[in-house]
Amino acid sequence: MSGYGPPAVQALREGDPAALGPYRIAGRLGQGGMGTVFLAEGPQGPVALKVIMPHLAADPEFVERFRREVAAARRVRRFCTAPVLDSQLDVPPFWVVTEYVAGPDLGRVLRESGPLANSNLEALAVGVATALTAIHGAGLVHCDLKPGNVLLSPLGPRVIDFGIARAFDIGGGKTVTGRLLGTPEYMAPEVINAHHLTPAADIFAWGCVVYAAATGRSPFAARTVPEALMRVVNDRPSLEAIEPGLREVVAAALEKEPRNRPTAQDIASRLVGSTKLDAEALAGTLRIDLASLSGVPASAPGHTPAPPRKGGRGKLAAIGAGVAALLVAVAVGAAVWGLPKGPPATDGVLYQDLFDDKESGWNTDAGGAYDDAGGTFTLTNNSDNPSWARPPLNAVIPQRVLLEANVSNFSGDPGARAGLYCNFLNADTAEGASYDMEIRRDGRARIRKSVSGDGWDLTADVPVEGFKPDKAKLQAECTREGDKVRLALWVNGRLAVQAEDSQKLPTARQPTLGVQLTRGLGENEAKVTVEDFTVSHF
Repeated sequence: MSGYGPPAVQALREGDPAALGPYRIAGRLGQGGMGTVFLAEGPQGPVALKVIMPHLAADPEFVERFRREVAAARRVRRFCTAPVLDSQLDVPPFWVVTEYVAGPDLGRVLRESGPLANSNLEALAVGVATALTAIHGAGLVHCDLKPGNVLLSPLGPRVIDFGIARAFDIGGGKTVTGRLLGTPEYMAPEVINAHHLTPAADIFAWGCVVYAAATGRSPFAARTVPEALMRVVNDRPSLEAIEPGLREVVAAALEKEPRNRPTAQDIASRLVGSTKLDAEALAGTLRIDLASLSGVPASAPGHTPAPPRKGGRGKLAAIGAGVAALLVAVAVGAAVWGLPKGPPATDGVLYQDLFDDKESGWNTDAGGAYDDAGGTFTLTNNSDNPSWARPPLNAVIPQRVLLEANVSNFSGDPGARAGLYCNFLNADTAEGASYDMEIRRDGRARIRKSVSGDGWDLTADVPVEGFKPDKAKLQAECTREGDKVRLALWVNGRLAVQAEDSQKLPTARQPTLGVQLTRGLGENEAKVTVEDFTVSHF
């Protein structure tokens, strides 16, 4: 069972913006009392863009407070947070841009899979404490730390929505709607009793979040808000389910009296066993194993199992006899896992480039170039090595992706090949494998695998009915499930080839994605124009 992918992206609704500033709006990520959060594509890649509700933007007191909080939030150091990158606060609509973390939130993981364990739990506890060190160091209080505001990425947890929540505050711990500021079962007692908000309140919330991560539920979970508030003020939850080393720190964080709680830096130092804490260096060592979060619920007390998630559907060197033996482990051919004739329905767009911005960040050092007229990207190959280009993806790539691109003006010898690729390569050791989903200029498709310079075909060259080199739409699936990689190529919406590779890869690294071109066996230069490149998840 594959690990978690990013949160689903919803379709835009009538009245939603198509673009704001330099950001193209791709879809909705969610909506709350303060505004709507969109997935957007900016000059440096995907971002999360929050647009403030019009009635709040019309309130001068809110606007002034909001501007101060955004300015403060931009001072927060980046480690273990999703930092504020940009904002528009001069004229409505007001919006704020933060880094997009394409991973699940902790709340979703706990609902679908149950508690974290071992290194995942440790990374969560240390990472959230490290994020609070950065937030408090900038003079902010998060105000609403809870599992839904902690995103899990392979490079550790990321705390989101810090500080800006205080713009909702009109004083005394209440929001502009008169509600308590925060989530009841994660609020500190002093916030409930005296509406007194200090960094110590975030420490109490840290204890609640780590307890929830270790057990699957909040220590003060209740059926009603009044019951949750009463439990926060009066109850002392049992911590027996938490391993001893972590238990002591959680107990200190859950002290009812704020002055008895440790600071965020104290917590991180205690957890890593060092009084000389370099928070930024520490953050760089944290990892979350998303592949182990299968989406199949664990049996935890008070946790109702959800149904298992459905599974996915699935260089030029001659192959030697030793490599050929490995093909015994490769399942190849039509209908290996019953792919439908059309591409899979996607949950949302991770990345899209229409190539109308020459600064959008594609690499141009291996035969790729932006066209002067704009709107296209051209690959050129006049050598025996492939030309290739990849987009500036800064999001976590999920285990199932669909790549799409329109190709045109395909020139060169009949055997020249253009296509889409996904690589599971370790940049440090060069271990791993590369998979190319290609179409020849004469209209024959194949899927090819390469490892350490040796390459072989996973499928035969299959004729593609109706293919024309002057204009075609290519769609390729790259799905990883455990030790298996499933691949497919559609041309103009029709399935051309598919394959399944069950040879174990030496690394669980997320793939790199892009487009590539090979010249073929002749001497003619090959060229292909690429338009509208998209990466979606499903």
